[in-house]
Amino acid sequence: MGLFRDNGVVYKSVNDVDLGPNTDEIYLHADVKAPRMAGLIAKLFVWFLEMKLIGDILLYFLKKNNRIQKVLIFILLSIRFF
Repeated sequence: MGLFRDNGVVYKSVNDVDLGPNTDEIYLHADVKAPRMAGLIAKLFVWFLEMKLIGDILLYFLKKNNRIQKVLIFILLSIRFF
């Protein structure tokens, strides 16, 4: 997977980035939403995840709808093409 051969990415510091109207910089606003779970809801969620069949199905949908992963893949693809 390129763990040791990965070139890596160096990002500019916040002070060096110009996000004005006449800039070439790209700013991506991540639309990431997470459910608020506490107490009994968290216990029920973990209980469903630990069930064999329901947990596998629930985990499949959670991984499929992972917006953070989609944003990271979009960023990596856009960096390679520029």
